[in-house]
Amino acid sequence: SAAGLLRKVHGGAVPVVSKPTAKETAMPFGERKPVNANAKEAIARHVSKIVGHARTLAFDASTTVFALANILKASPENPHPFILTNGVPLFMELQRRNVGFRLALTGGEPHPRTGSLVGPLAIKTLEGMRFDFAIVSAAGLMEDEGQVYDSTPEGSAVKQAFMARANKVILAIDTTKINFLAPYSLGVLSDFDILVTEHGVREISGKTPH
Repeated sequence: SAAGLLRKVHGGAVPVVSKPTAKETAMPFGERKPVNANAKEAIARHVSKIVGHARTLAFDASTTVFALANILKASPENPHPFILTNGVPLFMELQRRNVGFRLALTGGEPHPRTGSLVGPLAIKTLEGMRFDFAIVSAAGLMEDEGQVYDSTPEGSAVKQAFMARANKVILAIDTTKINFLAPYSLGVLSDFDILVTEHGVREISGKTPH
């Protein structure tokens, strides 16, 4: 039918089972965490060198950014950096390591599969805040188009709020995400300052001012 509710078959029609939404197909955090783990560790090493002297940081709830939780350390020059995240597993891991960070968790409602806090309360948490860096990942980057995509609208909205309040924005993705399409727009490549993959760090030209 025109509405896509029936599919013609020999002898009649059968209902078409609608495809799950992106929210329903977002892989649970625990299943995503080991995927491309070596690449995520390499990305974390690259990012840690960039943000080592930052005093205020916003981390998204992705498993790519979670890899930073295992290697970031405070330093004598920067003994108590402040980290805000909407990622519950990331917050708990940083708290467990207890290596000198000042930690905060956004408000918001728990997303059922991604280990993140999302929704209007998560975004309202950020009112009046500024960050030296926001570090976010994405589900896909169509490099030729310069478009960045994410798998859930709720997660994308919180990442956009982080990005709008940061002096510098780092897009951290492994190369399997390049030229991979996902349903929801996170922004354009020029919304980010730095692209970090497992292969290294790239400055992004044509930055859109915040």
